[in-house]
Amino acid sequence: MNKSLKTMAGLAASLAVLANTVIPHAYAAGEDAAAAKQAVYVNEPSLETVASIDLPGVLERVMKDSANLQLLLLKYAAQNSKQQDLESQASAMYGGSVASVHLPDTPQELAAGMAAQGVAVDPADNLWIGPMTTVTNKAVNQVIQGMGAMTDGMNKILASQREQMKSAAHQLYTDQRNTLLQQEEAKEGIRLQTVAQYAQLLGQKKQLVFMKEYEAVLKKEVARATALQEQGLASAEDIRTASNVLAKHQEDMTALDQNYRLALVQLSFDIGIAFNPELELKDIAELSTEPITPIVRADTKKLLENSYGMKSSANNLDEAMWQQGNTVTGSTYGSAYLGANGAIAGTKNAQTQLELTKKIEATYTEAEKAYQSCLAEARLTTEAKLDRDKMKLRYEAGVISLHDLNKVDLKVHGQETTLEAAKLKYYTLREKAKAMEKGFIS
Repeated sequence: MNKSLKTMAGLAASLAVLANTVIPHAYAAGEDAAAAKQAVYVNEPSLETVASIDLPGVLERVMKDSANLQLLLLKYAAQNSKQQDLESQASAMYGGSVASVHLPDTPQELAAGMAAQGVAVDPADNLWIGPMTTVTNKAVNQVIQGMGAMTDGMNKILASQREQMKSAAHQLYTDQRNTLLQQEEAKEGIRLQTVAQYAQLLGQKKQLVFMKEYEAVLKKEVARATALQEQGLASAEDIRTASNVLAKHQEDMTALDQNYRLALVQLSFDIGIAFNPELELKDIAELSTEPITPIVRADTKKLLENSYGMKSSANNLDEAMWQQGNTVTGSTYGSAYLGANGAIAGTKNAQTQLELTKKIEATYTEAEKAYQSCLAEARLTTEAKLDRDKMKLRYEAGVISLHDLNKVDLKVHGQETTLEAAKLKYYTLREKAKAMEKGFIS
């Protein structure tokens, strides 16, 4: 009951969207299509201005404003209405009948019929009745027989159409079940896509922060080379090399910044907020508070049995078997066609199982590799911090300059950024594995 109420509430929300749709101009008889004015319907988007976003808030917004989910709700409503329409038509589609009547069309039948009614007929006195009546009755009998044959033919046609409507209504019922599965699958797919999109944006943002810090160091390297050349301790080639490194880094940073802005624009429109290049992306809380743990594989058979793909495939196979057992065909060719459809559905079911099994294995393998990458980057980060501590002691002892120490600090920050990127990748793949347990295998 709760599911039905939720579905109807969703349909009401979707139909409310249609209420704001402009009704197209009706076609007028004789209207010249080439001269007709082209209509265009463009709505002004209502975008909210925000200063910061986090992953839970983004997921809430994207689910609320998803056009795909609204379209699936409308699709389900259309299929349900069409099914009921076909069932109503089929139940009302019944033919008529012609009563079995035979009028006497020979003198003997006429005399016998009159005698049965208690009317004595003298053939000598009533010969005029016989020829006239029997000829007329013979013509009437032929009309009655023709009407009966026509009625039988129409009844056969109506019976065939009625069965076709029943089959089409049953197919629509199966389509509705698949549409409901598609709705749940779309929800999980949108969620997973948004998680990946947010994680990518967050990684790019962190990378840009590091690249700007590195740019400042490279500028100091160019200034240092210039100062050394003025003192005769460096050549013009040293300045050119440092300048080239800085230019290449700035080009890479510009390209990354453009990619980040484009991705941010796309996400902003998806969740209904105004584009803000200075938008704050908050860290994913789970990555900040919980330790990285290895992924645990679920049973492949259970994942398949719970998957939307296998459920939809099973519905299609059941529908093909029902059609084969309940559809009335006029020839062996029709039966062969239905049998072939059943075989196709069975083959597709096996193919779907194989493809989903490979996707499950690929997802777990990628997640396990990403986990190992996190461990490796964490080890390298620890080593970089230990090296920095040693270099700090050397700086305090006057062995190295502050500039050299700052470069070591930047190296540590770079390694930390790489570790964060590895964590974000693993988080995305782990969420993908969790989605498989909910039925979404991609």
